[in-house]
Amino acid sequence: MPAADLDVVDLNLLWLIKARELAESDPDKAVIVLGLDAGLVSELSTLSLGELASIASSGVLQFRPRFRSLLWQHILERRGSASIAVRLQTLLMAASLG
Repeated sequence: MPAADLDVVDLNLLWLIKARELAESDPDKAVIVLGLDAGLVSELSTLSLGELASIASSGVLQFRPRFRSLLWQHILERRGSASIAVRLQTLLMAASLG
């Protein structure tokens, strides 16, 4: 498998493991943070490491950023500025409290 493909598998597996951990520990937060419906979060929380590895090996990213292009543009224009990071962290914290 080419190195780029292995990187995709590694990224997928890391994301899936963290997503499963969040789904197990706080399903409501997982729905918001991961952008998945409650049924999928419930299923994700039951998958074994082997099942996650199998999904990760698909060769395509199993996740994508949910930020709109305008936000990415704003972030890139303001590199080094902590204001966006602080606002995003605040939104995530507010979502976890709700």
